[in-house]
Amino acid sequence: MTDLHLLIASSGGFIDPGMAIYNFLRRIPVNVTTYNYANVDSVATVIYCAGKRRLASPHCKFLIHGVTWNITQPTILTEQQVREIVGGLDAVKRNVARVIAETAGKSIETVAADMSKALTLQAEEAKAYGLVHELTQVLIPAAADLVGIR
Repeated sequence: MTDLHLLIASSGGFIDPGMAIYNFLRRIPVNVTTYNYANVDSVATVIYCAGKRRLASPHCKFLIHGVTWNITQPTILTEQQVREIVGGLDAVKRNVARVIAETAGKSIETVAADMSKALTLQAEEAKAYGLVHELTQVLIPAAADLVGIR
């Protein structure tokens, strides 16, 4: 079986593509190892959770926070549209919380509460939380083939 070593340092981004990346990495027939070598924030934390083995640099951090909705222009919404948006935000938050909860061995309610308070975890705290399996100085195995993506 092939091994994939994914080094991540990201401030996050849009949740839907992040969830798609997580779902892809979890379901391919490859041993995925993820590494946090700086900061893994927001939906990047979900992608990091895709690793069967999750390693981190001793000086990294993670940010787990709630979901947002970007309003790009003045908008008039009906009551029903506001309900749909709030319902969608709740569903996204539950999905993110479920991934992190399953990874860390926590309840969805605990992770959702942590998301609401924008929890920042240093490396040792992330290990105690259950996100990280091991802290390491080595980012990739010495014999690994390196492929860069831009």
